[in-house]
Amino acid sequence: MANSADISALSDSALKEALKKRPVLLLPIGAVESHGEHLPAGTDNILAERLADALIETIGDATPVLRLPVIPFGQVWSLADAPGSFGVSNATVTNILLDIARSAKAKGLATMVVINAHLGNAAAIRDAQRLAKDEDIVMANFFYPGAERAIARVRERPEAHGAFMHACEIETSYMLHLAPESVDMNLATENYPEFPDDFDIVPYRWTEFSESPVLGDPRAASADKGKAILDEVLVNMAKQISVLYSRQFKE
Repeated sequence: MANSADISALSDSALKEALKKRPVLLLPIGAVESHGEHLPAGTDNILAERLADALIETIGDATPVLRLPVIPFGQVWSLADAPGSFGVSNATVTNILLDIARSAKAKGLATMVVINAHLGNAAAIRDAQRLAKDEDIVMANFFYPGAERAIARVRERPEAHGAFMHACEIETSYMLHLAPESVDMNLATENYPEFPDDFDIVPYRWTEFSESPVLGDPRAASADKGKAILDEVLVNMAKQISVLYSRQFKE
């Protein structure tokens, strides 16, 4: 059976057949968080879901995978006060991931790849990974792996902060490539806020020093840039999933 775009659309008989191959589960996760005027609050969910579907197309029938529906809420502490942000706690994200992984293991699936499009989920995912490992479950975390070199090649405008990518040239390029219908470039504006001197060592909500959730200049974004970066990301992810799948049969 060919890889499914969404496990929730499959019948019992189709799932029984798919489970025989011990597929790698793909679990997209995003967030509902303000992304300015040119991008919707659900940007991270759109990217996670469409990146997962693009990954399935890249893999083809080379490696058995099944995609779960996107988890639409994440930890959005940094922009919790922004109008488009509705989040859950780190603990909630961790517990949801771990519960899903346990449910999958009960069906003989012990490898799950989290396709994360929201950096704020990173700590919660890491906690889930460690807890899963203690239960002999492999949980991988993909946050645009392999994007760095491609970004360096195509970037035209400076990043606002080295640790964050948000509604900027790069993330907007991803959206222009994967979901152009959700982008209004007429409303894109640059924003380079002045970060507090101790920003890297003390937690701040972004609304304390910036009126906009945009970090950088989305006006420099293009679908071509998004494709150039994500094509490399997808190849990288497909290779890593192949390795994860093969490891299951060396146990």
